[in-house]
Amino acid sequence: MEMPNVTYPMKMVIMLKSGRARGRHELKIIPELPSGETKPPLIRTAQLEGEERGQNYIINMLFTFTVEGLYWFNIYLDDSLLTRIPLRIKYNRVVTQEAPH
Repeated sequence: MEMPNVTYPMKMVIMLKSGRARGRHELKIIPELPSGETKPPLIRTAQLEGEERGQNYIINMLFTFTVEGLYWFNIYLDDSLLTRIPLRIKYNRVVTQEAPH
């Protein structure tokens, strides 16, 4: 079923704990479309101080969905995949009828 492009504002929350990691690192969010195609990454800097310390990121995103299906948001720290966040988009067409005059 054809779906019109839908631009949707979202918030993504990423919470990191340092553990042994210290220093400046690159946090990347790479959107992946249902086709497997990836979009350009959103990049942030993570400054990790080690041990129990960490950082929380609240990221405002404006994303345009073009087709139905399973979208993935792949989260990398430097070049290591940390996790993948799934989001399934389903399109339901709504037909409205005008009230008689």
